[in-house]
Amino acid sequence: MKTITGLYSISDWAELFSLCANATDSGEAERGSQIWIDVHSWLCEWTKAHDFPAPEETDSWSDTGYTIKEAVSFLEKFAENIHDDFENRKDVQDLKLEQNK
Repeated sequence: MKTITGLYSISDWAELFSLCANATDSGEAERGSQIWIDVHSWLCEWTKAHDFPAPEETDSWSDTGYTIKEAVSFLEKFAENIHDDFENRKDVQDLKLEQNK
């Protein structure tokens, strides 16, 4: 099992990203929703396993909300990059085909 940092595997991080994506896709990213609670629980377990402070949740700040926002932003950028890579590759292939005519 490959770990990224510390005790958590790539699959563990994928679980967090999946939870965050589901929270956004379902419109349940608000504090107190079941998926928000699932993300918060994941963060609590992670901070405990690494002896970090617990996630901060105040009226003005939410580590859970921030994590959801950042994970989804990362996934959107990743998807955009993959799409662009394949689109650029297709454009190059189309250009080569055009030149070979």
